[in-house]
Amino acid sequence: MKTNTAKFLPIAEKFFTAYDAHDVDGMLAVCADGAIGRYAPYGRESVVPIRGGIDLIWRAFPNAVPNFRVKVIEMISAEENTVVIQAEMSGPIPAEVPAIAKKGQDVHVPHCYILRFDANGKITRLDAYWDNTVLNSIQASAV
Repeated sequence: MKTNTAKFLPIAEKFFTAYDAHDVDGMLAVCADGAIGRYAPYGRESVVPIRGGIDLIWRAFPNAVPNFRVKVIEMISAEENTVVIQAEMSGPIPAEVPAIAKKGQDVHVPHCYILRFDANGKITRLDAYWDNTVLNSIQASAV
């Protein structure tokens, strides 16, 4: 049975609006209890609970990049209960990264999110992919 995934687009939009506003509680409000997620650059086996796992990253991120922004480029209704989102995370980097960016310069990191929803319209799984080149460079320059 095919599900009309277009009904999930406003919920995904609400999630990313909260993300852009650094509103973690708003992000969690659209996640199901027991929701899980994976940030793929951390490893294929990095599936963790959203509450008590990924939400800790969401809460810490504004401290690392206080003025980060989240811009949704495109949302695609996929099969069954899935929405794919192309987004761009941006903000001033906290350290000089030779050949990448100067301290305070805005960097733009493309992201792809795959969100899966339950019948109640809550996110049950979030998978995120991004180009880790800039982040790895920042980390290496801090050593």
